[in-house]
Amino acid sequence: MKEIYKAGLILLLCISLVGCFSNRPRERTTVLPGNSQAQTQPQTQINPQAQTQLQTQTIPQTQSRVQVQTHSQPAGQMNLGLPENWLYLWNRLTADGLNQPGIAHNFARLGNAVSQDPMGRKVRELYTSAFIPSTPSTSVPDTSPNPTPIPRPWYRGFVTEAIAQICLDFILDHAESFLKAESIYGVSPAVISALLYVETKHGGYLGEQNALITLASMASSTHPSQIPDYLKQLPGVERRLDWVEEKMQERSEWAYKELKALLNYCLANNLDPVVMPCSIYGAIGLCQFMPTNIPVYAADGNSDGVIDLFSVPDAVASACNYLQRHGWRATMSIDEQIRVLRRYNNSATYANTILALAYTTSQLPGYADLYARASRPNY
Repeated sequence: MKEIYKAGLILLLCISLVGCFSNRPRERTTVLPGNSQAQTQPQTQINPQAQTQLQTQTIPQTQSRVQVQTHSQPAGQMNLGLPENWLYLWNRLTADGLNQPGIAHNFARLGNAVSQDPMGRKVRELYTSAFIPSTPSTSVPDTSPNPTPIPRPWYRGFVTEAIAQICLDFILDHAESFLKAESIYGVSPAVISALLYVETKHGGYLGEQNALITLASMASSTHPSQIPDYLKQLPGVERRLDWVEEKMQERSEWAYKELKALLNYCLANNLDPVVMPCSIYGAIGLCQFMPTNIPVYAADGNSDGVIDLFSVPDAVASACNYLQRHGWRATMSIDEQIRVLRRYNNSATYANTILALAYTTSQLPGYADLYARASRPNY
């Protein structure tokens, strides 16, 4: 009997030990992108109720104003509460204090949608500039009479009376915002309307990318193996993989800073980065600011307590503030205006086009109505 009793105790002890070990969080080995060393991370258990409530969103690839479809995440498909591809980036954001539940939820909504495109495009651009000889331009210079005092070259097709009328109509539709900004920053409505047209066609084309995916994908891309589709396009790249990796790591650090600025901007203004359109490298809004420029130059044009660069008042005020902070003055010469506009985009053609379009707009008969309207009582 004593032997049977002892055997029973031993059996109960074994069962208890098995139960304890089976309830411990399991560990998983994750190889970080661009790092040959593996890190061991505890596998967090997900609350099934919270998992069922979590929503994912599908981001269309080519839309200027993003439409989002929402569907439930099937139970059992979440891993650590976040898709595997974002874990390294999430751990880094957490270490920098950006570990709010809303941010984790946004990454979960992305799924495993890491894109090669942002980093791949940048590497292709840098590689082409460094190693592939440029071909002579075949474009024919515009020799037609210049009706403005602004030097050429201009973007072809932008400086016309038809587009100038579009710029004027946009000014008249938002006259209060333009006049308020001019009174504060000294930048004429014609210049800012032309700038916003060149940048985004007054918000009609805000980019085909998504801000969170674009910057998060670029920040996560540190090794050539992550952009295979683009490496195939680069002749001789197999001899320059170390160079490619160095450039990727540099641009990844740049994108990480922009990503943090984007997340902070969205948190402060209650905006959703998952449905926010952007340029191919993450510039947002009608005025196409990179996120790190927002805390420095963005302005609340309508004084509603929110800075929304997709709204006309805030975009107008922000673009004016940027130009003024870089030296714009109402009495500047054309050469000085070009110099300041090149701080917005370092291209002589860009600056010339904006000034030529602004001049053409200011010469339209209806432009004077803007100031006549402002002088009326109770305007």
